[in-house]
Amino acid sequence: MQARRIPTRPWWKEPYVWMVIGGPLAAVIACAVTAVYIYRGPDRLVPDDRFVQSQVIRQEIQQAPNPLQPAQVVRNHSATGGPKHAQP
Repeated sequence: MQARRIPTRPWWKEPYVWMVIGGPLAAVIACAVTAVYIYRGPDRLVPDDRFVQSQVIRQEIQQAPNPLQPAQVVRNHSATGGPKHAQP
């Protein structure tokens, strides 16, 4: 009786090999990308007057009229049948 020979493939054609190599390789690539970000230099500093500018913008936004107010009034009036006026 002769033993059958099972054909073998080269290691680079096996999918499990690439799954085992892929995880650590992805981690090494991510580490390299992170290192590039780090060595490019520190982040820019925020200017000192930026806080004052943000406060001015916040006040302008709070004082601005609500752009959805007319749409909300119309929607509410269509649901209720119109504005309710105070009786004199």
